[in-house]
Amino acid sequence: MALPDAATTTGDTTPPDLGTAARHAAFLLPAERRSVSEARHRVLQQLRAWGILAEGCDTAALVVSELFANAVIHTSSRTIAFNLGATPEQLLIQVVDDGSGPSTPRSQRADTDAEFGRGLLLVQSMTERWGVGPVEDGAGRIVWATVRLN
Repeated sequence: MALPDAATTTGDTTPPDLGTAARHAAFLLPAERRSVSEARHRVLQQLRAWGILAEGCDTAALVVSELFANAVIHTSSRTIAFNLGATPEQLLIQVVDDGSGPSTPRSQRADTDAEFGRGLLLVQSMTERWGVGPVEDGAGRIVWATVRLN
């Protein structure tokens, strides 16, 4: 069950529309654990090229790491796409898998001794909003998050 938090969006939701002035970048990587660091590297490289300040870059790298790792671990996807959209005020991060996971991603409370189970709590605490929804054509799932940049 999702944690009660007004900033958290769960269920079938669509990511916010950043408008036509937003900058966009898209990447596709193999659904392998070693791809998580490559995803993080590509995000940092792209955001720095766009002139995003260090704090926004660091937050985005952490969020992408968590969402990408969840897609690798919890789905049988062969590839995972991630998309970035940025305006001067907001960054939109989207991770797209094939939707084959056993359930919808949701925040949970992990036992203090558990090694896993805190990723979406981190995402929730570091982002303005996050959500999960189907890909427009129905062939997959998007887990997205927004980060305030100013």
